Amino acid sequence: PSGPAPFTCRGVDIWLSDNPERHIARHPRVLGGKLHDEDTFLVNFLLPFGNLVAYFGIPELDKFPPKLANVWTKFLQGDQQYRDARLKLLPVVVDGPWIVKAAVGPGTSPALLGKVIPLQYYFQSPTANKKGIYEVDVIITASSIAKGILSVVKGHTKSLSIAFGFIIEAAEEAELPETVLCNFQLHALHLEDCPQLPPCNLDEVA
Repeated sequence: PSGPAPFTCRGVDIWLSDNPERHIARHPRVLGGKLHDEDTFLVNFLLPFGNLVAYFGIPELDKFPPKLANVWTKFLQGDQQYRDARLKLLPVVVDGPWIVKAAVGPGTSPALLGKVIPLQYYFQSPTANKKGIYEVDVIITASSIAKGILSVVKGHTKSLSIAFGFIIEAAEEAELPETVLCNFQLHALHLEDCPQLPPCNLDEVA
């Protein structure tokens, strides 16, 4: 079993949009404008109806659990192929109708995201005057399998409690046991109350 997740959840945004944004960390409104207050790992799900973005504060490397600091460092330094073969998602339906549990699965085995869903990485290392921002875009809109599962989940969000855990797969025995890097939970979500993503030309944002 995994110990406590070392990354703390800073918050979750759900933005409604007909054109979900890639590299959303550039948007000045994400996380209430406080994204750049600390080193952050964010996962940006591109959905047919908008963006679901979870933000996680990254501790200092010496605060990581044993072995995980090396796993995380290699993930940051790896190329697209390496990262796609490592990042795993574990969705767990905490409470909800049977049809959602059937679609999502039993929540016992994390799955490699990059096997069925295209991923993009926008990693910005920290500098003297900027925090490190590490964004992973999970392009649900490009996966028919993921869109099928989402269509079931979307119809029951008001009666659903679902948790998501992110894990970097151990590449060798010395990196075991695997540890949940970060997690978040959604409960009784009313999508119609979520805000529209404010217009912004992200290509012009520095």
